[in-house]
Order: sequence, then C-alpha cells, then structure tokens
Amino acid sequence: MTQPLFSDLQTRATGFLSHITEEDSLIPGAVLVSASYDEAAFSEALFDQLDIPRPATLSRAVPRRKAEFLAGRAMAQAAMSCLGLPPRPVETTPSRAPLWPNGLSGSISHARGRCACLLSQDTSRSYGIDTEAIAEGRALSAILSQTLSPDERALLTQGPYPPNTNATLAFSAKEALFKALYPQVGRHFGFDAATLTDPPEDTSLTLSLTTDLTETLPQGTRFEIHHRLTGTHVMTWLAVPTP
Repeated sequence: MTQPLFSDLQTRATGFLSHITEEDSLIPGAVLVSASYDEAAFSEALFDQLDIPRPATLSRAVPRRKAEFLAGRAMAQAAMSCLGLPPRPVETTPSRAPLWPNGLSGSISHARGRCACLLSQDTSRSYGIDTEAIAEGRALSAILSQTLSPDERALLTQGPYPPNTNATLAFSAKEALFKALYPQVGRHFGFDAATLTDPPEDTSLTLSLTTDLTETLPQGTRFEIHHRLTGTHVMTWLAVPTP
C-alpha cells in the first residue's frame, strides 16, 4: 500500500507507479524510497504529469529506457518530499549518473518493475543503491561466470538464502558499491575490484576491495552493505564517507 505522503504522486502517475513506500534506510540522515512501476502503463505524457524534465538524450530511447528513467526520477521526487524539500530536477552526467542539486547526495536504481532512491542532505558521504530481479537461468549463469570469482561462488551455498539469491545479492552489492565509490574513484572499475568475504547474512553482506582504487581506498578496505529482499527482487545500499 502506498503511504499517504506519496498519494498525490501515485495519482498523477495514473497506474505507472504503485506501492510507493519510505523504508528504513538504516543510515542516519538518509531516506530510502522504493516502488513498483508498470512499463506497460508508461506514456510520454507522464513526464509532464509528474513534472519531470525529459533529457534530450532520451529522445531516441526505447520506451523501456524512458520508463526506467521516469520511475527513477519519480523516486527522487518522493525522497525529496521525505526530506521536507520541494521537488527539484535531477539532471544527468555524461556517464548517465544522476547529477544532484546542490545540498543533496544520493543514488537511484531501477530493474524490471522495481525502482528506488537513497537520498540525503549529508554531502560528506556518497551513496549507492541497486535493485535486481532475483536471477534465474541465463541471467544467473551470466552473474556466476562474469561477476563472481571461484572463491565467491563457493560461498553461495551457505547462509540463510538459496544460492541464486546469494548470487544476485553479491552482484547487486557490487553495483551499489560502484555507484557509491565512483565519485571518489572517477573511473570505471570491474566486478573483480571487490570480493564477497562471507555468505550474505540476514540483512547485510560485506565486500572487500581486492586492489587499490585510490590512496584513501586501498586494497582490503571493507564495506558493510545493507540488503532487503522482496518476493522477486533484492535491494542493496550503502553510504561511504568522502575524503
């Protein structure tokens, strides 16, 4: 059920967004908002209805990409309202990352019908959030072969969750970590730059850097990453102090 704070947003979304919810971010000063979105209910008119500018870079994008962008930016609007702020546009950097207005720092994610935003007015930290559908079949095979090492794969049969859920959590956590560290590192780095240290626990997992990314992010730096499961998706998120 959508919370009353978001009822106007859901009404204006005319079936595109549902179950908009503020969740416990477990990070002081940060808000976390998640929702479901229906790609089949997307229309170009929703950009105006939700008062979200459509960047020129989306002009030739397929409807799925436009729906993902709109859902993510709608979550940013909802997160701003949780902070008591009026909605402001969130532009896009050349690397397609969100360009937050002054005084805000956050992260956005969307994946196959789920979207989320982690946002704070504490700009001394950078944030990363990722949501993924729990992998099966070819998607699971790709995660196992392309993003996890043999040592990591050996951990997937341990802990409270099935191996495919553990694999999805590890992949998602690496995506969230990349988003949180990219502002400091300033370049892309591969999935092998961080490794799962133990099987995922009930609500968190730990990644450790396998290489030096910067002087302040040396090999061995560990990150506790929060996670939450729904019936079909995982969500992972964290905050990282900026030097």
